[in-house]
Amino acid sequence: MRIILPKKVSSIISVLNQAGFSAHAVGGCVRDLIMGKEPHDWDITTSARPEQVKALFEVTLDTGLKHGTVTVNHEGQWCEITTWRTDLGYINHRHPEQVRFTDSLEADLARRDFTINAMAFHPDEGIIDPFGGMDDIRSRLIRSVGDPMKRFGEDALRMLRAIRFSAQLGFEIESRTYQAIRMLHADIAYISFERIRSELDKIMASAHPERLGLIWDTRLSDHIFPSIPALPEPFLRTCHEPFAPGTPVYFLGSLFYWAFAQDRTEQAARILWRLKYDNRTISDTRNLLLAAELMKAPTPRNIRLACRLYGKKIAEMAAKISAQHGDTANRENCGLDPLLMADPQPLAITGADLIRSGIGEGREIGAILSLLNLCLCENPRLNTRETLLLLSGAFHKKLLENNLLG
Repeated sequence: MRIILPKKVSSIISVLNQAGFSAHAVGGCVRDLIMGKEPHDWDITTSARPEQVKALFEVTLDTGLKHGTVTVNHEGQWCEITTWRTDLGYINHRHPEQVRFTDSLEADLARRDFTINAMAFHPDEGIIDPFGGMDDIRSRLIRSVGDPMKRFGEDALRMLRAIRFSAQLGFEIESRTYQAIRMLHADIAYISFERIRSELDKIMASAHPERLGLIWDTRLSDHIFPSIPALPEPFLRTCHEPFAPGTPVYFLGSLFYWAFAQDRTEQAARILWRLKYDNRTISDTRNLLLAAELMKAPTPRNIRLACRLYGKKIAEMAAKISAQHGDTANRENCGLDPLLMADPQPLAITGADLIRSGIGEGREIGAILSLLNLCLCENPRLNTRETLLLLSGAFHKKLLENNLLG
């Protein structure tokens, strides 16, 4: 196997080497290179102390001096450079209580989470792999470095990271590692919901989002999704639809739709707020749930209404989710008529037209326009100026007669 580092990354290693320090690419970037993937980030581990790293490079950021990390920009290439270290004790099952610099590359690799992330590479020395990461890549396994009970006891987030790597890489989790997660699942409560949400998003955006189910099998769900005791089986059937890559709305909507028989939007909002999701994600998930309920009966009227109320993208996702109510044939033919799914046409009249015609004012205008939109969901052919003005006059009269505007 031949691994070639980008020239600028090799140059950073050379600067350190020429100054008399050992330096290697390390962690996920090495794993990705071995698997033939392009790394997103570059990390270097070195015998140089942080102050020595800073003296060698013109552009540096003190991104983690407490833990020996300096971020450098060399020839336009950003890299995190971390001094070889060992971690002495952990606080709250997450952060090392004390960091001690070491003179051993192997000792530095030994503190890492999984064997596939505990490899280093140097252009002249090749791959340094003291814990069998290469074998685990070949076997497609996620395995803890050393005792998994100790690794997860140090940092409980590693339990969720194991599931995330399994989903991203399509690897199985080695049995001892998996059993340790099941035994220590309650420790996930020590981890902030921001960190948990980040891992969830990566799982849902991965090649194997169905492995979200491992969160329930390991009982990590007891803390993450306490109001959902089991992963709904129909959710698994929606996992590979090509919707909204990189966003969790489709998967969250599907999960909540099948998990809750009533009060879906309220229960979903509570969970998403607890997981620190942003307002846009909460709003889009709420709309998806409402659209999916509407699309349980995918009549032309309901399809048009869903598109008009929630947008074409949400309506299409909702159709895929709600189609799981049907039999296998229905699920395989749950695509919607492209004509029905077309972007809704704007009304042929505006509020200004109503005012000029003497039909309504203030709040009345909004109510009339809403009713006209509902009419177009029933019959798009009504969308002519003359027809809509006639309907508007009738609606205005009814609103006044029934005192519906307060």
